[in-house]
Amino acid sequence: MTNTLLAGAAEVDFTPPVGTAMAGALTPRVSQGVDDPLTIKALVLESGGVKLAYVLLDLIALHRRTGDAAVALASQRTGIPASHIVWAASHTHTGPYPGEVLFGAEEGGVAQGWLASLPAKFASAVELAHQARRPARLCRQRGYCHQMIHNRRLKFKDGRELNTWLLHKGEEEVQCLGSAGPVDPEVGILSFDDERGVPIAILWHYTLHTNANFGPRFSADYPGVVAGRLRERFGTATVPIFMPGAFADINPTGSYRQIGDALAEVIIKRMDQRRPVEGATALGALKEEVTVPYRDFTSDQEQRIRASQWPPDAQECFRKELARMKQQGDTEARTLLQAWRIGEVGFASLPGELFVEWGLKIKAESPFPWTFPVELGGDYLGYLVTAQAWKAGGYESLICRSAKPSVEGVALMTDGALNLLRKLWKSRG
Repeated sequence: MTNTLLAGAAEVDFTPPVGTAMAGALTPRVSQGVDDPLTIKALVLESGGVKLAYVLLDLIALHRRTGDAAVALASQRTGIPASHIVWAASHTHTGPYPGEVLFGAEEGGVAQGWLASLPAKFASAVELAHQARRPARLCRQRGYCHQMIHNRRLKFKDGRELNTWLLHKGEEEVQCLGSAGPVDPEVGILSFDDERGVPIAILWHYTLHTNANFGPRFSADYPGVVAGRLRERFGTATVPIFMPGAFADINPTGSYRQIGDALAEVIIKRMDQRRPVEGATALGALKEEVTVPYRDFTSDQEQRIRASQWPPDAQECFRKELARMKQQGDTEARTLLQAWRIGEVGFASLPGELFVEWGLKIKAESPFPWTFPVELGGDYLGYLVTAQAWKAGGYESLICRSAKPSVEGVALMTDGALNLLRKLWKSRG
C-alpha cells in the first residue's frame, strides 16, 4: 500500500447514429448530424489502497437501472468496488433518449440497441482509465464566470413564478419582482498532473443548464467546447471532465460556444497558476438507498398547468403526463444518493435536476472546506424543487415524469447527502 496518488483517465465515444431521436424538448427532434461527439469520460484515482472512479456521460439523464448495470460491469472488470464508482449525466439537450423517462420517448422511440450497448461502453471507459493509472499530483483551483447565466424564474406580485421563456403570455398586467432565486458563478477545478506537469485529467464544476445548444445535431453542449479548448492548451492526452452543478433553475443567455469559450478562459487562467496540494490525498465514497415520496398527483392540477403560461399544445402534454402518473399509481421511488471525497474536497450527488438553492445549502453546511454538489447522479427522478418554487408554480413545479419528487422528498435527499459528507469527513485519515 502506498500513499502516492495514482490517476488515469479515458473517454469512449458513444454517439448514436444520425437520425436517432433527441431528448430535451417536449417533443422529439430527429438528429441531423453531429456538432461534437457524445462521450463517456472516466477518471480513476488510487491512494492509500483506496480506488475511486468518477464517470460523466453526455446524456440528458440516465435511469438507475441502466446505471447500476454499467457500474456492476465496470466493477467486475476492474475490481473497483461498486460503491466507489460514481457517475453523473451532463444533461445535454442535444443527445438521445436515455430510456422512457422523458417527454416524447414513446413518440420518438428510444434507440434500444444503442441503449443496450451503454453499460459495456461505460465499463470500457472505466477499464481504460484504470489501466492508465500513473503517479499524479493534485492541484485545486477556483474561478468565477458570471457572464451569460441567469436564474430562469421570475417572481410576480400575484405570487406566481414564471420561466423566462414563457413571458409575455398573460402576465403583462402584473408587476415583476425580479429573479426568484440566486445564481452560483463559482467554477471548481481539480487537476491531476503527471510527472512532467501535464494534466492527466481536469475535473471542472459549474452551475449552468446544459441547454445552450438546442439545435438538430448531436452535441455535448458547452462542456464539449471547454474540452476542446483545454486540449488545445494542455495537449490531446488531457481528459477534461465536467461535473454538473445544481443548475435546475439556472439558464444560459449566450450561445454554447460563447459560454464554452468564456469558461475555458477562466479555467486556463487558473490552471496556469496551479500549485500541487501538499500531503496525501484521502479518497472515499459512500452510496445510500433512500425512499423518496412523490408529489401529490391525485389533486386537481389544471390551474397550475394553465398558470405556467405554456401554450395550449404544451399544456396538453402536461395533462397527458399527469394522467400517466395517475395510471401508474406510484407514490414513491427507491433511489440512490452518492457522495465522495478527493482530499479536502467533498462531492454530493442527487438523482435529479437540483435547484441552485439546494446546492448552495449543501455547500454551506458541508464539513468539507470545499464542496461541490453534482446533480443527475446515480438515477433520475426529475426536477428537485424548493418549497417556494412548489408553492409559486412554473414549469419545474408541474407533475410529470421529469418532475416527480415532493419538496419533502428533496429535503430528505439533501439531508441524506449532507450526512454522507459528514461521514466521509469523519473518516479522514
